[in-house]
Amino acid sequence: MKGRFSFPFSRLVMALFAIGLVGTGIALFWVTYMGSLSIAEYEVARSAKSKATLARLVFNQHLDQLEGRIRTVASDPALQNALAEKDEAAAKAIVEQASQSMTSAVLDLLLIDLPDEKGWVKSSLGLIDLTDQLPFDVRQAMPPDIWITYSNHHTDPMEVTAALSILVIDPDTGQLLGRVFGGTSVTSSFSLPGVLAKNLQVDDISFAHDDHIVAGIGELMSDTLHHRVTTGSEDVQYLLENDQLFVIAPLIADLDGHMLSAIIKQPIDTLKNVKATYSQLFLPFLVYTVLLALCAALLVNRITSASLGRLMRYAMNLRQDRLVSAPQAGLISEFNKLSAMFQTAFETVRNRDAQFKDMIDGSLHGVLVHSNRRVLYVNDALLKMLGYEPGTSEQLVGTPLLTFYAPEEHDRLRSYLKMRGSGGAPRVYDVKGQHRDGHTVWFEQHVRLTEWRGENALYVTITDISERKRQEELATKNANFDILTGLPNRRLLLDRLRQSLQRNRHDGVLTALMILDIDRFKMVNETYGPKAGDRVIESVASRLTQTMGPDQTVARMGGDEFAIILSDPEDRWEIERIAKEILTDISDPIELEDGTRVVLSGSLGITLAPNDGDDDEVLLLQADTSMHQAKAESGTSYRFFATRMNEQTARAGLVEASLRRAIENDELHLNYQPIVDYASNKVVGCEALARWTDNKLGVVPPTEFIQVAEECGLIVPLGEWVLREACTFFQSCNRNGMKLESISVNISPRQCREEDFLTRLRDILHDTDMDPAHLCLEITESVMFDDQRTNPVEILTAISSLGIRISLDDFGTGYSSLSYLKRLPIDTLKVDRAFVMDLEQDQDDQALVQAIISMARSLGINVVCEGAETLEQCDLILSFGCQLIQGYHFARPMAGVDFHGYLVNMNGTDQVAAEAG
Repeated sequence: MKGRFSFPFSRLVMALFAIGLVGTGIALFWVTYMGSLSIAEYEVARSAKSKATLARLVFNQHLDQLEGRIRTVASDPALQNALAEKDEAAAKAIVEQASQSMTSAVLDLLLIDLPDEKGWVKSSLGLIDLTDQLPFDVRQAMPPDIWITYSNHHTDPMEVTAALSILVIDPDTGQLLGRVFGGTSVTSSFSLPGVLAKNLQVDDISFAHDDHIVAGIGELMSDTLHHRVTTGSEDVQYLLENDQLFVIAPLIADLDGHMLSAIIKQPIDTLKNVKATYSQLFLPFLVYTVLLALCAALLVNRITSASLGRLMRYAMNLRQDRLVSAPQAGLISEFNKLSAMFQTAFETVRNRDAQFKDMIDGSLHGVLVHSNRRVLYVNDALLKMLGYEPGTSEQLVGTPLLTFYAPEEHDRLRSYLKMRGSGGAPRVYDVKGQHRDGHTVWFEQHVRLTEWRGENALYVTITDISERKRQEELATKNANFDILTGLPNRRLLLDRLRQSLQRNRHDGVLTALMILDIDRFKMVNETYGPKAGDRVIESVASRLTQTMGPDQTVARMGGDEFAIILSDPEDRWEIERIAKEILTDISDPIELEDGTRVVLSGSLGITLAPNDGDDDEVLLLQADTSMHQAKAESGTSYRFFATRMNEQTARAGLVEASLRRAIENDELHLNYQPIVDYASNKVVGCEALARWTDNKLGVVPPTEFIQVAEECGLIVPLGEWVLREACTFFQSCNRNGMKLESISVNISPRQCREEDFLTRLRDILHDTDMDPAHLCLEITESVMFDDQRTNPVEILTAISSLGIRISLDDFGTGYSSLSYLKRLPIDTLKVDRAFVMDLEQDQDDQALVQAIISMARSLGINVVCEGAETLEQCDLILSFGCQLIQGYHFARPMAGVDFHGYLVNMNGTDQVAAEAG
């Protein structure tokens, strides 16, 4: 194997030590050189500030001398008399005499304004246009007794004037006699730059207004401003370039806020001398340093080479996990002690480092250690949270701490870092992190003090809570907004309604609350499916939002019901116009996903605040009441809330309370109306009908208390009571020998929605010993098929499986029955009385009834025509092929005792059954 070049260890030590000493020497020389430059620059800065301070002092002293002259003129009794008598010649003589008597501080302008005459007396030592120097509108704006500067930007070159206003007051009357204005032209004056140059001991000085030189002496007067020289600041500035020091001393700001500054140019050689001195010293210093380094390296190599070599070999063995004994003692005692302790210390550190690294790197939580706003350590879990590759933590060590956090969190984190020392900052808090690709990551941070490599630091445990924050945000959104449409829900609507009502009380304006319900919405769901229904709801929501605009609130209350808050309408006509526009927009065709176009309409209820009240829940109830009124009257319309609707609501509440008590006290009773086989003139069944007479309300019609029971939920216990009573009555009839084939009972979809409805039905059949084949449950077509929460096929199939017969009541008045008729387990159709009442005169009704009977016969379904009141109607119905008739022609609904007599009279009595019963 070919040998490689090697370098003896002793020579390496010597070389490294020599290089180190030489490098240290050079570094010290460089530090000394930089320190001298810093001191020189400091002196330059101090000199610049002194020049600026002196410039301001000389400028102010010059103004003070001028002010003394002006005040002398203003306080001259002769001038006061001249002003009082308006003696222009005397005043002008006084002013000119004052101007001519000046030596060092020269007033370039001196003028007097009377209260009613501007520019009464003017004086100038030079060819100065006083109008450009100090116009009348500027003099009017000048506060008394305060020096100001005025810059006339309309002249070329620009005129800059320093002026003072002194009020002349009559000492006897205190009346204003006039105003004395005096000052100096910074632009055209010869004394002011000379005074500054003399006191500052410079040859070049100029005055700058913002970035424009307006006056001066020497080279600066003709030079343009250096590109790095900026004026207009209130702070002293200086610039050192090519051994020239430029000092910018702010003097005074003018009425527009622009700064008048003095620019002083002065040669300076301090830095140049420092650089020259160190250049001459560098070569001798370098030679002496190299010689000294070589001598020191030889000496150190002699002393430490052997002992250090043994210690290094020992360290290498420990690093390679070799169990070796400590090296023999050498000449240096510290090396001997170090070798004795080295193994223990090395093992301890290695174990601690291994444990700490395993603990942190294996943690599922992010770990961040930082000090002085710099990153000291990050683990792989945190790197992964921030989008960095695991194992790249070394690249991030030393980077600014705030790099890991979103910009909007920086101010808060800085305040926490300031408060951390006093214990005022929280230990646990949520904060937004900055992912590497720029998006935000939510962190939960736990912070505690620690020590990292001998210095105080902060140890931060970080958990990614982005999903939790997303869920919280989603929960908040779900709590206040409808998921399907994105509109506010009922909760947010009420909150906004309360805010609007509060504004009403303060501003005295109207608020209109509208409730919109989509007519025939269930038809879309039943015909085209739930997705089509969702499409309709989304389209209606979009149209409402577009119609109302962003300033009004549109909310979804649930199902197909929407609410609208119309804030500050002009009047009732404006509300009606918007209501009509809403109904028009709703009626436009809606295209479904399959291309089908459906046309719907809406019913709108409106209530006004404060006209109809100012309670949010009451207003919501009133709007809902008026919407139901619109739907009940015609649909596709709107109704304003009226007091009579409240009366109807109050009546419904009274009926509900009384009905609840009546059910509990068993105060209702059943009437029975026979169903007759007209061909044989025999009673084949009857319909049980609930009736109620209240002590206070009197006779309450079934149409009223049944509707109230449906709305408040009392229909469930009421329906169960009717079923039990009807079954008991049927059994009593047959036990007493009365021939009755069946009994019909009306049931409500609300009953069918109860989870235990079938169980209760079985219990009633069992308790009354009722044969289910003799029980017929009637369900109203228009109600059953308009309830989108009820699945009629599933419910009726379950009832039919018990052996109970099912009758579809009011057939022909709904719009969905024909699509279900072939799928439902229907035993009987009851033709609605609306088709029978004018049957003998109305040819259309005859055709419809005949068609229904024919259709039912082809499907194997029995037909009962109800509402027959005349013999002619009964004959026509029989001629159409229907034998079962129910109506007033045979009997009205009657009490149970009366029905017993009627049944015996029509059918006779089965003596065998009566004796057995």
